[in-house]
Amino acid sequence: MKKILLGIGALILIAGAFFAGKLLDSSPKVDDSADTVTTQVSESQYHEMERFIISVSDDSYARYLVLDLVLVIPPSIDNKLDAEKVTPLLRNVLVKQFANMSHADVKVLFKDIDAVQKTLLEEFNMVLKSKISLKLENVLVTNVFIQ
Repeated sequence: MKKILLGIGALILIAGAFFAGKLLDSSPKVDDSADTVTTQVSESQYHEMERFIISVSDDSYARYLVLDLVLVIPPSIDNKLDAEKVTPLLRNVLVKQFANMSHADVKVLFKDIDAVQKTLLEEFNMVLKSKISLKLENVLVTNVFIQ
């Protein structure tokens, strides 16, 4: 009888230790799958435009402006953008913006990159709104080279 009671007691101790370990070791489990899906849906898309190069006027030298831009496209489904299709419209905006600028004007303009980005965003959105009812979230200037 003592052996049976010792066996049952040992089983109770082992079971108690097992469950105590589980209870103390368990931290609240958070289901990140819903957050991950929400994050993926709400992230903006980035589209790098082809490098833009335009000559700027200077009396004695051939001068160029080289510009790399990234379009920040909003995540909403209504604003899905086939960026390749609208790139010619946006490049036309760039030509209109910089075609008649002198080398000195371009150098002064690009001292304030934020103002350039804001201006380009406004002009791009104006053209896109009239053509395909789309509004960009932002325009990022990723590289500027003024020669």
